[in-house]
Amino acid sequence: MLDDTAVDTKVELIVEKYIQLRDRKAQLKKEYESSVKDIDDAMDRVENHLQSLMNRLGVESLRTSHGTAYQTIRTSATVADWSMTLDWIKQNEHWDMLEKRVSKTFVDAYRTEHDDLPPGVNWSEARTVNIKRS
Repeated sequence: MLDDTAVDTKVELIVEKYIQLRDRKAQLKKEYESSVKDIDDAMDRVENHLQSLMNRLGVESLRTSHGTAYQTIRTSATVADWSMTLDWIKQNEHWDMLEKRVSKTFVDAYRTEHDDLPPGVNWSEARTVNIKRS
């Protein structure tokens, strides 16, 4: 038969170790995020400069021997008013619009077909610069 004190002590140590690991993970994550912040900021500045240059030149991409900078359009569909959107979904039985968020694919198709958005939904597009290695 197991000694309850021994079991309690072992569980105590396991829980203590888990908390130490979780705390160390959080510390390492914070250190990492801090250490790459300057790099991320520099990369953002480069992307913004390249985007400005492509816009001025009227081109979608810039090819170099090191890689290609190219623009894409990042889209998103978010809900401004859930109750309004959900009422509309129910009334029109567009259950395929629901995911854990509204379906961007559905909203885009609806927007194209009706030249409008479903009630309570926002749509945004942002041109972004990407760089791929040669």
